[in-house]
Amino acid sequence: MRTNYQTFLFGGLLLLVFFFGGCSGKQEMSTPNEVAAAAPASDAAAPEVAQNEAAPAKQMLIKDAQVKFQVKDLAHSTQRIENAVKKHNAILANTSQQQAQDEQVMNFEIRVKPEQFTTLLEELEKESVKLEYRNLASEDVAVEYVDVQARLKAKRAVEQRYLALLNQAKNINDILEVEQYLLKVREEIESADARLHYLQNQTAYSTIKLEIYQLVPLSFTERIGLGTRFYNALGTGWQMFLSLLVGLCYLWPLLLFGLGFYLLRRRRLI
Repeated sequence: MRTNYQTFLFGGLLLLVFFFGGCSGKQEMSTPNEVAAAAPASDAAAPEVAQNEAAPAKQMLIKDAQVKFQVKDLAHSTQRIENAVKKHNAILANTSQQQAQDEQVMNFEIRVKPEQFTTLLEELEKESVKLEYRNLASEDVAVEYVDVQARLKAKRAVEQRYLALLNQAKNINDILEVEQYLLKVREEIESADARLHYLQNQTAYSTIKLEIYQLVPLSFTERIGLGTRFYNALGTGWQMFLSLLVGLCYLWPLLLFGLGFYLLRRRRLI
């Protein structure tokens, strides 16, 4: 009875060995379609990989400020703002100046390290004599950063599988098919890599968009609208025409003398 039991157990083990050996053999032979089918599975696993990644040591905040205020002297305030930017090792990314109705306006786009963000902003606002608005926003992108990192890692793993499969391709059709999948994966890798660089740049420097203005009274001519100026010009022209006619009336003796001279000239009397 014991011998039969041992024989039965040994036979079961042999069946298991053959079964797992067959599965392994099937897994080692892959076609382009099988790799393509496996690629989405790698993407689907990316969120799981992201959860298993170590959490970042600190928050990754994108800080942004939009501020507008009136200043007493635009030129002096502009100089002091530029000095404050240099003092805090910030970057003056963009400046522009314009005239808007009775205002002279100056716009600044400033990139500053996050640890200097609040200090610089407070120093800039010392130039204000009237605050129009002050909008502050921050966004923590640490979770997105880790998620994109994980997806990028998964895409690169799929890329390596396609490269290995490309080396094993035996005919032109297989090569073209694998290269098509490989091109798509590389485009996704470039997109994810660009997103990582963007997040790194935005968290490395915070942005302050500042608009300052100085009130400048306009002259009377500048305050009048274009339509009114045309109407006034037509009225002035008509008055000048009437004045000319009146002036000609003052010259009637000369006109009469000229007319007589013309008539005598025509009759050859002169």
